[in-house]
Amino acid sequence: MGDTKTANGGTRLVSVQSAQLGFNETISAIAETAAERERESRLPHEEIARLKSLGFGALRLPVESGGHGLSLREMFVVARDIAAADSNLAHAFRNHFWQVEAALRRCDHPFHEHVLRLTGQRKTIGLSFTETDAAAAGARASRVLSRLEWDATRDAYVGSGDKVYATGNLFNDAFVGLAIESRAGRTVQYLLERSSGVSDDDDWQGFGQRMTGSGTARFRAVTVPAAHVYPADPPRSDDAAPWGFTFHQVYLTNCIAGIARRVAIDAVEVLRTRRRNYYHGDATHPAEEPVLQALLGRIRAYSASVEATADRAIDALQRAWDSFDTPNEYDATLAATLSASEAKVVIDDLAPQIASWLIDLGSGSVVSRAGALDRHWRNIKVIASHNPRLYKEKLLGQNALTGQLPPTGAFF
Repeated sequence: MGDTKTANGGTRLVSVQSAQLGFNETISAIAETAAERERESRLPHEEIARLKSLGFGALRLPVESGGHGLSLREMFVVARDIAAADSNLAHAFRNHFWQVEAALRRCDHPFHEHVLRLTGQRKTIGLSFTETDAAAAGARASRVLSRLEWDATRDAYVGSGDKVYATGNLFNDAFVGLAIESRAGRTVQYLLERSSGVSDDDDWQGFGQRMTGSGTARFRAVTVPAAHVYPADPPRSDDAAPWGFTFHQVYLTNCIAGIARRVAIDAVEVLRTRRRNYYHGDATHPAEEPVLQALLGRIRAYSASVEATADRAIDALQRAWDSFDTPNEYDATLAATLSASEAKVVIDDLAPQIASWLIDLGSGSVVSRAGALDRHWRNIKVIASHNPRLYKEKLLGQNALTGQLPPTGAFF
C-alpha cells in the first residue's frame, strides 16, 4: 500500500502518495534530523509547524474545506511515511486525527463542524479528558475539566483540571473534552482554543517516544465561550456497532510499521558504511559477508511483512468506515477490531526483533549514541505498551473458542 519500493527492489522512505502531495522534501528533512533531535532531546516544534502548514492534519478534509481529500487508507499511507521519518511526529498527531474522524462521521453536529473548521485552518486539536492515573479494573474515564462554571462577569464558562499523558498537546492549538455544565447540570462537549491558563509540562519520562509532547497539560481557570459549548453527541442506535476506538489502535500499529520500514532503510546504510569485519568472517568487507547479507535480507523481508500486516488492518478499518450507518456496519466494525488486534499481536512481537537485528548487523560499529539507532527499539516498545498485547491475545483466543466479543472501551 502506498508503493514504497524502488526500481531495484529496495525500500524508500516516502511513498508515491506523499510525493504527489508535495510532502517528500519535508519528510526527508525530518528523517535526516531525527537522530539529532533524539541526541539533543529537542522537541520538534518547527517540524510540527511545517507539517501543519502542509496540511498533514487536514489530509482527510475535502479539498473545498481546506484539506487534501484523502481516503482513510490514503491517510494512513502518509502517516506511515511520517512515522518512518520520525515516529514522534506521527504519534503526536494521533489524537487530532481521531477528532477529525469523529467529526467527519457526525459533521451535522455543530461541535464537529467547529472541529472541521479549525482543521481546515491548519490547526490541530488535542484532548482535555483522560483516564485517572490509577484507575481500578473496570473504572470509567474521569473528566479533566469536570465542571464548567458559568461566570457572568466574563460572559463565559470557566474550568480547571490536569490531563496526564497528553500526547501531542504541547503542539496543539485547541482541546476538546466533556464536562458538566453548571447552569443546567447536563453533560456537554466543549472546544477550548489555546489561551492563557493553558500550559504544558514536558515531563514525559518514557525511555522512547521522548519528543511526542506527552507530558502533563494543565488547565487553570480557562475561559470557554458559551458558543464553544455544545450538547453531547446523541446516543447511537442499539443496532450500531459499539466498537468506536479501533482507529486509535490501528494508528499506533501503523506508526510501528513506519519504524520497521526505517529500520530496513537504516540497515542498508549500516552495512554499506561498516568498515571492519571480524577476522573469522568470510569476506574482507562487511558488505560482502554472506551472513550479513542474509541478515539484511531478513530485516527487509520482516519489515515488508510488518507493513503488509498493518495494511490488512487498515483495509478492514476502511471497510468499517465505508459501512457506517449501513446494515453491514456491525459485522464490518467487529471484523476491523479483530483484525487490529491480530495485527498488534504480530507486529508487537516482530518489530522489536527487527530493530534488534539492526544492532546485530552493525555490531560494535553502531552502538554509539551518535547514531541514536537504539531509538527504533525503544520507540517501538513504548508505542506498543500503550495498549497491552497480552489482552489482545486473550481476546483473540476467547473469540476463536467461544465467540467472545471484544470490549467496547478505548483500548480496543
